Order: sequence, then C-alpha cells, then structure tokens
Amino acid sequence: MRKYYTTEGDTTAKKAKNAYPKLALCEKCVGSYVVISEGERTYDECAKCGEDD
Repeated sequence: MRKYYTTEGDTTAKKAKNAYPKLALCEKCVGSYVVISEGERTYDECAKCGEDD
C-alpha cells in the first residue's frame, strides 16, 4: 500500500501544486524525494515506478 506525500518540486513555480506536488509513492520510491508531509494511505499506483497491488 502506498501513501500520499507532499514533496518538494519546482520551488520556482508560481503555483503551489507545482512547487509542492502531492504524489502517491511506494516505500521504495519515497527515498528519492524531499518529503514535506505525509498523508493518508491509498491504493493508487506509485507515481514514480507504477507499482500497484
């Protein structure tokens, strides 16, 4: 199962959704991002590797 994470994206972006995108990530992929906050669990596929249960 994956979780939603608010991550650091393009900090020069004018829109918050681009500067701090909310992504569904698996435990393997979350280490390659700078995590701002951790959210609820989800059954959505991982945004980086596409892992799905």
